[in-house]
Amino acid sequence: MRRGFVEDDFRLAFRRAAWLARHVLPALDLFKDPFFDFTMETSPAERMALKHFLERYKSNAKPWAYATDHLYLMAADIHARLEDEINGLAMHEEVSAFYDTADTALSALAVPATDLAPVRKERDDDFSKADAVEALRDLSQALPLAQWPWYVISGTFLGLHREGGFLAHDYDIDIGINAEDINIDALITALDAYPRFATKKVDLHIEITQDKQGKLHLRKVPALMKLIHKNGLNLDIFIHHTENGRCWHGSIIHRWENTPFTLVKRELEGVTVQAPADADRYLTENYGAWRTPVKEFDCTTGTPNLVASRNFLSVALFVKRLAVFGETNARDAEKLRRALISSGVIRAEGQRIRVVRRFEHQPILEKDAA
Repeated sequence: MRRGFVEDDFRLAFRRAAWLARHVLPALDLFKDPFFDFTMETSPAERMALKHFLERYKSNAKPWAYATDHLYLMAADIHARLEDEINGLAMHEEVSAFYDTADTALSALAVPATDLAPVRKERDDDFSKADAVEALRDLSQALPLAQWPWYVISGTFLGLHREGGFLAHDYDIDIGINAEDINIDALITALDAYPRFATKKVDLHIEITQDKQGKLHLRKVPALMKLIHKNGLNLDIFIHHTENGRCWHGSIIHRWENTPFTLVKRELEGVTVQAPADADRYLTENYGAWRTPVKEFDCTTGTPNLVASRNFLSVALFVKRLAVFGETNARDAEKLRRALISSGVIRAEGQRIRVVRRFEHQPILEKDAA
């Protein structure tokens, strides 16, 4: 936490301070941030200190909270080791321990009452149309379409196609651009050169794979640029990748897949943009019944095309979300439960749920099978 303040990363430092305070004094939960990845940007020594901290205040935490916090640390340790080994690692003991901890967390979940009323709050982060238009115009100046063939996606495209403008209950602008059309460093440089935008962060998508010898490998690809306009409006630029006949975009924990699409020119609030040509197919894949407006939307439970990222942090965060929803909101807990079963994160075994163990055992080699 001290290092965060010294290095002027105040937002991360304050979030970590709130996480620490919540464990020491559970009633002192001033910042409602239950899914915060407190292992972010930590060294092995710092994660060891966090493990000792969790043990010290274990009695203050509910069993599922203690287990899911440990999942974050275990995921961070596995990812850190894999990142340093280009030839891969056989980590069956560590992976089995991770899955065992995940199952422990799932077995400790609260069973939400079926009559539990949803907990809702009035959103105070809806953006103004004027700010959105200003930010979109400036983006078209910073990234001319002739040089940077970006396009509107997700909620921004939904608003354009269904409402003819921005959605009234949106809170950012969603932009896509194809990986094969850009150099990510040049894109960052172009945006840094435009003073009306600031780059908050660049997220990398993490994918874990397993070879025929059972070794795990970690791959990172640029996935998401988070920008903020000088008027305070947020913009997300998702790098789209095409693999195995599918087009996908995501973050460190999410991955949404679409049928590959072509682009057409459209007008959004007087600004020329590009957008998926087959609007119905794209929006149906993303939202299902997209013609029916909704005011409350969750990118995990409301997107049929979600494919959970194949990495350990993704599993840890989804188990944490399921645990928190189980304590607070029966409807969201059940929606998330179905979404995680559908995307292969968990599986149902009678009345119980368990994590899907993707990388626990070494595969049988073809020559051994023969």
